Amino acid sequence: MASITRTHGTAHPQGSSGAISADAKLVFNGVEMDFFKIIIKDVSGNVEDLRGELDANEGVVTIMQEIGKLANVEMYQVEGDTTGQISVALYPTGAFTATSLQTAIRTLSAAGTNSLDCSSSDVTDPGFELV
Repeated sequence: MASITRTHGTAHPQGSSGAISADAKLVFNGVEMDFFKIIIKDVSGNVEDLRGELDANEGVVTIMQEIGKLANVEMYQVEGDTTGQISVALYPTGAFTATSLQTAIRTLSAAGTNSLDCSSSDVTDPGFELV
């Protein structure tokens, strides 16, 4: 069987080289993304149940539209429980920081037709890891 020896290209994330560092980013389709964990909380700090907020014009759609003003939501997951968690992968990198995304989401104090309260929501950037 014939073969060709590969002499160019790497498995490194776009624009990087050398050993993989502890803060290395996972690459999908050749582009880097930022990953955020969002916990939706009301004005009193109580976690909001998102299971009833998934239809058109409801809270989760409104949150995704707000994020879409600055970034593409490449992937997202809404937890099917009472944790109020949404995980998102955004492109391009740097469109949001955890702080700026948190501010954007907190301004949605009456998100969607069900008036989902997002005013005390938390956003972190834990990265992405398959477990």
